[in-house]
Amino acid sequence: MFFSKPKGAQVTDIIYINENGFHSAIAQWMGQNANGIVSVWFQRDLETLRHALHNIPENRFTLSDRLAFVHLDEGKPILFAGHHPLHLNEQSICDELGLKQMLVYSHLDMALFSYFGGKNLKELMSKMGVKEDEPITHTMITKAIEKAQEKIASKVISDMHANSEEEWMRMNVNQG
Repeated sequence: MFFSKPKGAQVTDIIYINENGFHSAIAQWMGQNANGIVSVWFQRDLETLRHALHNIPENRFTLSDRLAFVHLDEGKPILFAGHHPLHLNEQSICDELGLKQMLVYSHLDMALFSYFGGKNLKELMSKMGVKEDEPITHTMITKAIEKAQEKIASKVISDMHANSEEEWMRMNVNQG
């Protein structure tokens, strides 16, 4: 018999050129989803978002590993602000919560994007005149992110807790 690999949650990536466009888009999403929750993977990202979006109540933000403790009514929208470097960690959260879809907003300055030419993509998008508040979304981008996560996973020496994506990469990924 043949078995297919479980697919997990369907990921929709929406990428912004920089952090300003990313923050503006999150604020807009939160305005459109009055009971929505924004989830981040690292404490420093949580602090940065709360500071940037200081008019939005703190209880609308949470760390991803605490989502199970947030009262999630059925259908309550969740926006993931950035990816975890390991795809497995994302899928574990989705499985735990029974999520079939995962909406992820990111920006090209995030550490994960350095694994598939985020800097070059940012320069190209700027040359093409893409504005900071214009989203970039395509299944090819989602596939490229998954490939970058696979590349990172192949170099992981441990999965120690970190306060930021950059710190996680330094602590857990063999740079050699």
